[in-house]
Amino acid sequence: MILMSRPPYLPFMDPRTIHAPGIMPLDPADWLTVHDDYALQMAYRERLMAERPEVVLGLLPEGEAAAGELLATLLAALSAHPRWQVAGDTVRRPDGAEVRIDPARPLETMGRLVAEDLCLMLPDAAAGEYRLVAAVLCFPSRWLLAEKLGRPLTAIHDPVPEYDADLARRVNRMFEAIRPGRPLMRVNWTVHAVPELHLPRGLSDRLVAETGIGGPFYLRTERQTLVRLPQTGAVCFGIKTSLTPVANLASPEAAALEAAMQTITGGMVGYKGGPEMLAAACAQLREIAGQGAEASAS
Repeated sequence: MILMSRPPYLPFMDPRTIHAPGIMPLDPADWLTVHDDYALQMAYRERLMAERPEVVLGLLPEGEAAAGELLATLLAALSAHPRWQVAGDTVRRPDGAEVRIDPARPLETMGRLVAEDLCLMLPDAAAGEYRLVAAVLCFPSRWLLAEKLGRPLTAIHDPVPEYDADLARRVNRMFEAIRPGRPLMRVNWTVHAVPELHLPRGLSDRLVAETGIGGPFYLRTERQTLVRLPQTGAVCFGIKTSLTPVANLASPEAAALEAAMQTITGGMVGYKGGPEMLAAACAQLREIAGQGAEASAS
């Protein structure tokens, strides 16, 4: 269980991110993060890549050049970052661990250096969309890398009820507009009934079935970044995931999250965990918000 005492982001309270897609410019120097959960997440990532490489790593032949370019780009960013130390073929991470750079294994090397999951998308002229060609994805939320690798954006988002043809066109236009040196970011959120970062499709349902949905609940945030690689033209989609118990939210934060969850309707209800889970989570959030209001009144 890897939890933060406080959420690094509250996208449902930030006017820049409260409405989807909430895309904003990102300073290239802020591409990579080191949160309080960094050391524990890195240890978990190392274990997943060693024990379940077929689940968390994927590289198509057409993605090899982009993966190599991304590794070079990442190392350049780490060399300029005060929390990493790059010397020769070795990198010292912020948690003190040393990682050997292996150009023959770019995904594994990057997965051992940063807490962000990294997905590489290449433009596909035939499909008219960007296609997933490589990824190190240790912390998915209800999807399997093996099922998405090689597929275009529309097919990747097929299970998402609100990802219709119009949204697909807008997302592809946004990908086309990304320029080298001018990355973008957004923050996504959801609420889970289990405190697990590694949630490929199927595992979430099994864990919920084992533990039930009566709580406690956990706020899952994803800091998502989009970076264009100049040589291959690939776009790197980065995802930094964090989990925080909703019980740790302040009263106004719990009230805002509950209000945001009440806007989930239609097919998104099932996609977000089902009506029973949403109702139970909202009830817990109302209780937290109410306790805070009572404390203020007294």
